[in-house]
Amino acid sequence: HARSFAGTAAGGARARRGRPPGPARGMPAIKECVSVHIGQAGCQVGFRSWELFTEEHGINGDGTRGDNFTEVDPDDDAYIGFFHETGTGQHVPRCVMVDTEPTVINDIRVSRMRQLFHPDSLIAFKKDCQANYFEGRRMAEEFQIADVTLDHLRKVYELCDNPQGFFVYQSYGGGTGSGVGIKVLEEMRDAFGTKKSIFQPLIYPSTHFSGSIVEPYNCIFATYASHKDHLTDLTIMMDNEAAYNVCINNLKIASPHFTHVNNLISQCISGLTGPLRYDTELNATLDEIQRNVVPSETFRYCIIALAPIRHEERRGHEKFHTSEVVKELFNGKTLLSECKGLTTNRYFAAVVILRGEADTEGRDQLDGGQTAGRTGLGSLGGGRSAGFKPIAPNVVLKTLNELRTPQAQGRTQQIRFAPWMQSSGIKVGIVKARTTVQRGFCMALPQRQGVMLGNNTAVRQLFLRQFVRYLKLLFSQAYLWKFAAHEPDFYMDAKEGMIKLIKEYDDQVQISAQMEREAAPGAAATQLPGRARSTPLDQSASARGLERTHGVGAAPATQS
Repeated sequence: HARSFAGTAAGGARARRGRPPGPARGMPAIKECVSVHIGQAGCQVGFRSWELFTEEHGINGDGTRGDNFTEVDPDDDAYIGFFHETGTGQHVPRCVMVDTEPTVINDIRVSRMRQLFHPDSLIAFKKDCQANYFEGRRMAEEFQIADVTLDHLRKVYELCDNPQGFFVYQSYGGGTGSGVGIKVLEEMRDAFGTKKSIFQPLIYPSTHFSGSIVEPYNCIFATYASHKDHLTDLTIMMDNEAAYNVCINNLKIASPHFTHVNNLISQCISGLTGPLRYDTELNATLDEIQRNVVPSETFRYCIIALAPIRHEERRGHEKFHTSEVVKELFNGKTLLSECKGLTTNRYFAAVVILRGEADTEGRDQLDGGQTAGRTGLGSLGGGRSAGFKPIAPNVVLKTLNELRTPQAQGRTQQIRFAPWMQSSGIKVGIVKARTTVQRGFCMALPQRQGVMLGNNTAVRQLFLRQFVRYLKLLFSQAYLWKFAAHEPDFYMDAKEGMIKLIKEYDDQVQISAQMEREAAPGAAATQLPGRARSTPLDQSASARGLERTHGVGAAPATQS
């Protein structure tokens, strides 16, 4: 292996092309992102994501660049933010994968991508955490799992010239993702502070697709610990139930496998990171996304949607124009978060990232007939061939405005923002690259694809569902023998913390409803009867009473 972490030459390809290492001519400095994959789910989703990244950028399984990308614009080196290029021309992912049980890591070591990853970045131990949050934290400290992970993470971080942040992939259902993951996040905060953003693609447990009966314990403990200490800057909420439903309803897969779910999640991650890996018409860096989406540290949990999602057999029967893709992002049918009643909840902010070609039928023509594409570029999935025209931003903004303020009589208002947002709250990013679908995935390759990252009060439904399950187990004293020896006071602290978090979101819905009633026509002349505020969650309420009071299935309706 001529790919040691230290001593490799950054920008090797640029030096071989006769130009000094560094950013492309006329381009801003490339900002690198480092990924951390923790636990079985985090490593499996991460592997699928890196597999898709290599296909998009023409990188082979051994890290070398494919021959069919020799015509790619040499100035377009934005993908280096995710891959470290050695002096020999190999591209090594800027990532660390760690799991307490060796099965998943060993599968990666024998896969066709085994030569892509640096051997030291694949960390495996020989004992799992027994689906126990406290056991994961104990192992992270006693076996120095967190320290070993952080040491390798520092080596990857030191190879970055201009690091902008981290992506931490994990699941809160198991012991490794919750226990070890929270400990690693604490160490990362201590080591790198708050100057570098931490984005967390999080796989949240679901109600009907449960891998362990004690998932609610692990989930609530990890959620409380992460929220209390502000360990992440933005959390992308995804759950298996929503992903399985999308596979069944949109991809028409009768019995989805977890590989289908992982591929679907990797497509979302690819769309979200597109502005960080490609040239863009409207930029959307990590800092910009965080500033636009997160109004405060409390409300940093976002939902994500991908559109269009169709089976490959339906590719020739449907053609999605840009406006149709944008509308589908907000209709709730392609959300990877199981949230209902989006129109009765309120958005704090949203980011829409689109990628692909402009419509050939004239719907996406740029103002003045401008041609935004550059010629002489590669023709593979992630490249841009001659005559390529990216999606026009004005079409996207027009569609978003129509969804937000419908003019036609009887049209449903699909995007409802908190009253204080008025006409702001939406950030748009346009990626100048073709769409790509992972090899072997049954999803149709669209000409245009979009990702929506939304900060919506409906996300509290995910917390509430797991909190209800947590209370049922706790009040029944079920499986406490597995956890009782570890910090018994933590149970009540986590319960109080989750009550406070859910109430924070519920209060925002009630405040929005009150402001909308006051702003309604005739509100000054006639005092409308205000909707009674929901009472704070009673600490002694049963799980059944909590579910009935706050409506797990739908958010409280409001009048406007």
